[in-house]
Amino acid sequence: MAEHILIRFSADQFEWLVVNKKGSSQSGVGRGNGGELVNICRRKQVVLLVPGADVLLTQVTLPTRNASGIARALPYAVEDQLAEDVETLHFARGVQDSDGAMPVAVIRRQCLDQYLDVLAQLEIKPTNVYAAPLLLPWEEDTWSILIEDNKALLRYGHDQGMELGLDCLLPIVERLLREQEDRRPRLRVWYGGDSEPDTSKLALTGCKVDVTPVPETGMALMASSLARGDKLDLLQGDYGQQGADLLSFRPWRVALVMLLLALLVQMGGMGYQHWQLMEEDRVLAKDIETLYRAAFPEVKKIIRGTESREASRRLEELRRRYGRGSDPFLALLYTSGNELRSEQDLKLVGLSFKSGVLTLRLKGTDLSQFETFKQKLLQGRESEIEVVVLSAITRKDGVDGRIMVQERGS
Repeated sequence: MAEHILIRFSADQFEWLVVNKKGSSQSGVGRGNGGELVNICRRKQVVLLVPGADVLLTQVTLPTRNASGIARALPYAVEDQLAEDVETLHFARGVQDSDGAMPVAVIRRQCLDQYLDVLAQLEIKPTNVYAAPLLLPWEEDTWSILIEDNKALLRYGHDQGMELGLDCLLPIVERLLREQEDRRPRLRVWYGGDSEPDTSKLALTGCKVDVTPVPETGMALMASSLARGDKLDLLQGDYGQQGADLLSFRPWRVALVMLLLALLVQMGGMGYQHWQLMEEDRVLAKDIETLYRAAFPEVKKIIRGTESREASRRLEELRRRYGRGSDPFLALLYTSGNELRSEQDLKLVGLSFKSGVLTLRLKGTDLSQFETFKQKLLQGRESEIEVVVLSAITRKDGVDGRIMVQERGS
């Protein structure tokens, strides 16, 4: 996968650029809606650029090199630079040097979630997420400035930068220069648009100023930094996980096992020859027994053929114990799983639960199946749950769709 696609949000649309692994543009800058972007992203590594205004780029020094110790101490090491509760923020860190210093990027979780959710609605998953200022060119004793749309991106260190209004550029540069003592870096200024910005006041700071126009937008300029492998990626920690082990959620283990059992049972309906079916049945029985023992480790003896009935009985006990009001995930999963078990041509391929919303990723054979399944979920439960078909896309091997289920009023 040699090609990358850089994406950033511009006004009410997307802006993107396809580049090769060296960061060289493969086409012009594209702009448009999500539908067009979906096709372009296929078989490419997706890089999302978030505005520098949404990210604090700073540096801290910690006495520990233990990964878990750093993770615990990091939020409080930069707390004095923050105006929000650290629990609402996401912290990404770079490489720690020999003195214990490390670069840090801080962004509000809600903000990062919004960017990722917009792409997720299009079934686009970024490989990397970078703060835009850190993709400006960098070399020692040189600061990079990109001026676009009356805003300026400033990179004044390997892992230091910011986005600011154009009228704030000069006072910020002057303040940063005062911290440099007698050193005067070169200022490389790039600009978009037809009019060259007035940089005469920047020259009065004693710095050499070089001014260069950029073609179309600054995307091509930032793409040139992709080839470097030392960028500070925001997809770390919670955002770097590819998916949690669903069976580790102990209170919901039985419900999850029931869904997995439904998947395994569906496999038995495929059109294999008789001898293949016998082998499949043997493997299926073993898998069911393994899942059953994982859910009910206290059971010593298993009577083959009774696993599903016994699991249903225990699941009903668990549902009564926790109740709808105490655990929405369990209630929604129980409801969805019960209906899904009766669907022969609609298969569960994944699920997620966040902020009271259960999202089911399903594979079907016909678009109408998703609306039919939605109506089955709602039947007799209109006042209890809300069900929305988020997407249904026809592909060569069937129909991929996502359905959202949540309790009403949540």
